[in-house]
Amino acid sequence: MDVDYYKNYKGPRLTSATMYDKDVRIDITEKIVDIYTDNFNWGGKLWKYNEIFPESKGKNIHCEFIDDTGRKHWFNTFVEDEGQYFNPPLATPINQNI
Repeated sequence: MDVDYYKNYKGPRLTSATMYDKDVRIDITEKIVDIYTDNFNWGGKLWKYNEIFPESKGKNIHCEFIDDTGRKHWFNTFVEDEGQYFNPPLATPINQNI
């Protein structure tokens, strides 16, 4: 779903995306980079978990980012319902000049 919230946003560069299935670490960075896009804004869309992270129910997702100042940002999420919208936190407030 297209959302102005993300269309007007440019966040930090994604450096790592990992899905954890029990004790198994799955690197999903390449897939997520394509969705996060070169604009660093999730393609201006609000996605459902199953659109980005197929077969993710019951798994943890961890993403790491780095901004232009070298500051690191990250978030963790647990996927309870793959049909829910994935609405990650914005690392840079939308009203901040970037």
